[in-house]
Amino acid sequence: MLFFDYKLSRTADQRERIVLLQHAIDDIVGTFYRQCLFADYELQAHRLAEQGEPITADTLSRVYFDLFKAYHGDSMTYDDSAQITWARVPHFFGSPYYVYQYATCYASSAQLIQKITSENIDEQREGVERFLDLLRAGGSDYPMNLLKRAGVDLSTPAPPEAVVRQLDKRVTQLEQEIERL
Repeated sequence: MLFFDYKLSRTADQRERIVLLQHAIDDIVGTFYRQCLFADYELQAHRLAEQGEPITADTLSRVYFDLFKAYHGDSMTYDDSAQITWARVPHFFGSPYYVYQYATCYASSAQLIQKITSENIDEQREGVERFLDLLRAGGSDYPMNLLKRAGVDLSTPAPPEAVVRQLDKRVTQLEQEIERL
């Protein structure tokens, strides 16, 4: 996220800015929103198995497609081939209950970045120090405890809200760049 801000601030080429912003938006959608959908799907698929429901490709496709439509609403046109996306996600088979970590890490980073890039210099300093303390801590404690010390509490809405603000900012920037072009 910091590297992205650095690159964006150093290019005046509008087309390059548009490509960078679109890439950042795709990254947010793919690393946060899609992984939340995947984690939700995985949970629902496992619940079916725990309830003794037959697990078939059709059942898994229906569960995935229902979630896909719930997550995207009327923002897109649906292609029936999207319902088998679950079959190409290796984490579902080789590393169950893993995909949520992409979203939690992204949300944690988004909240940390908010302080580091704050307009308030004291907040910036505090954000940088907390981030460096987090890195220095290594694996000395459970990740949730380390994050809390860094100012990120994943049991609150603040981290996902930081992602929403970040996405809103990037979409607004992209709209402005397209308008200028």
